[in-house]
This record gives sequence, structure tokens and C-alpha cells, in this order.
Amino acid sequence: MKIVHIIPSLSRGGAERFVVDLCNALAKIEETDVYLVSLRDNQHSESFVSELDRQVNYISFGKKAGFDPKVLLKVSVWINKIKPDIVNTHTSSFEYVNLNLSLRLPSSTKYFQTVHNQAARECPNPVLKSIRKKYYQNNRVVPITISQDGKATFRTYYNLDNDVTIVNGRPDLHPTPELPTLREKFAPKENEYLFLNVGRVVEAKNQAMLIRSVQAFNIQVAEKKCRLLIIGDMREEQVAGNLRELVKNDPYIELIGARDNIVDYLSIADTFCLSSHYEGMPISLIEALSLGCIPICTAVGGIPEMITDGVNGFLSNEVTEKAYLDAIMAFHLSGNKAHIAENGIKTFAQNYHIRATAEKYHELYRLRMMSN
Repeated sequence: MKIVHIIPSLSRGGAERFVVDLCNALAKIEETDVYLVSLRDNQHSESFVSELDRQVNYISFGKKAGFDPKVLLKVSVWINKIKPDIVNTHTSSFEYVNLNLSLRLPSSTKYFQTVHNQAARECPNPVLKSIRKKYYQNNRVVPITISQDGKATFRTYYNLDNDVTIVNGRPDLHPTPELPTLREKFAPKENEYLFLNVGRVVEAKNQAMLIRSVQAFNIQVAEKKCRLLIIGDMREEQVAGNLRELVKNDPYIELIGARDNIVDYLSIADTFCLSSHYEGMPISLIEALSLGCIPICTAVGGIPEMITDGVNGFLSNEVTEKAYLDAIMAFHLSGNKAHIAENGIKTFAQNYHIRATAEKYHELYRLRMMSN
């Protein structure tokens, strides 16, 4: 089976992280030939390109910002030349296979689109929405959703019910040589928790609410404080500036920028915090579960499907500062933290390992090839 995955870039984000993991896992399945196409070029220091398995064939087309008709033509010619069995697009790369879909070149190739976010947020343009819907509707493209919430938004937005749901996954994570240094720097303290937020500093991640909630906890609770580390590149400078203003000289909160060794931070943190306005199925949350780092999250997107409040993490019942503070307080007052952390590890092993995700993709591809 010759499989092509196409994504706009391999910059450090959840969808990009997942596609690299998926291609690596698919390449380990017997009798598969996997290609990963990035429309844009990627620098090793700012992307996941260095993490691709040697068995994955990597191609980039040097696309510039905005729609690039030359790259559309190059991708179309390349697909027709190698004649893959499967083409699976991700996010906005869908539009770069339109020529192949409309001209049915090559005729035997089966197409899939993984919807990584709420459907309306992933494709807000009404013209592009109508084009995608046409291909979904006539079964030229199989839509893959990643959660029950994603399924619901897809079906409402497109008024279709032919999607297939396959949840995200991650491989087993292993610490880097930097872990001992981090353990020394953030040594456990009886009177302090270590909280961790991982994600791009953008409005949707709602880190300002997280900071205010942590600050409120630190004011209210005398015997224990929360030290919060926010890890992620500063994509939106205005948002980053607002966070810096909120933090000011707060000794318990640090904005430390992007890091490559997230696994080390998750290994030493007490909790993993997500305060997002919306999410698909966060890769960072899967990572936290795998390492027994207890999640405290807003109940948005696919998160409530992953976290049962008080069992393998904690959920705020609203996206408000007070509700999130209540979730932090529930964690603080819990006498069952070790068991909750262990439940997180079990949740990952049973539901979110990339090996199982890749096998489900492979089986879906196989069935689709046999259907015509």
C-alpha cells in the first residue's frame, strides 16, 4: 500500500505532531510505503522534520504564504506520477488535491481528509466549505474526525453523517538527557505544586485565564502555592504582551517560550493545565496522560471524552476564572492524587497509543481500497 499524507507544514503544533507520529507508525506496518508531503519547507530547529523515521519518504514543495497555484500544479503532477493508493490530507492542504479530485488523476487513488478541529473553525470559508462538502457527499473523499465532539461539529456543519472517527495517539515518550538538570532546578517542595501549560501562546489557549486562576489560588491558600510554567512559542505578540503584563514580577509564574524537551517537563510536573476556549483532541493532553501528569482542563472539544472528573484528571464546569479555580482547588483537596495519575497512564495505554491509531487508519484505507 502506497500512502501519502499531506500537511501545510511540520511546524510545532498538535496536528503536525500527530501526522509525524502517524506516518512513523504506518511505516512500521508490513508492505506499506509512506510519503509525508509538507507544502512548505521546514527548518529542523522550528519543526518536527528531524523526528521523521528513516522509512518515511519526506517531500516539501516550498510553498510561500497564501494560496500558491504553482504548488497546486506541482503537487497534482507529483501525485499523478507516483500513483499512490491513498492520499490523506490534513487541515488546509485539502485544496491542493482539488485538481486530482476533479480530474480523477490517478483514477485508482482513494482520498481522505482528517478534520483536526471543530469543522467550522477548520474550514470557515463558505466557498471552500461547499467544495469539501461536494467531495464528502459523493464519497470521493472520506472525512475522518478525531473525537465525538469533532463528529458532532462535522455533521452539523456539513449536514452529513458519513465521517469515520479515529482518535489521536502518541507513542511512548522517553526523557532526554536534560531531565536531571530540570529535576534539580524544579526540585519538589512540600509547600509548592508545579503546574505546566504546553501550547502556543495564542488567544484560543486562554492562558490569561489560567494565570489569573493560579494567582487567585496563591492568594487564597497559605499552606501551598502553585508554580506555573507556560511553555510554547509566542505566536501572537499582543497576547504574549498581555500575559507578560499579567505576570509582571509574580515569583510563581514563568513564560519560558518553546522547548523541545516537553517530555522532561511533564515528567516532573504535578499537573498539566489546559484552559482553552476550544480544542480538538489535544496531543499535549495525551502526552500528559501517558506520563501520569494529572490534567486540569476546561471541558471543551474532545477533552470531556478523555477526562472523567476526579478519576483521571479534573475538569472545570465552565470556561471562567472561578470555575477553573474550583478545578484547581479540587485537585488541591484530593487525597487520591497518586491513583488519579495512575488512571491517566491506563487511559493512555488503553485508548491513545499511536500504534492502535495507525492500525485503525491502515484498516480504513484497506477497506476503502476494497470497496471499489
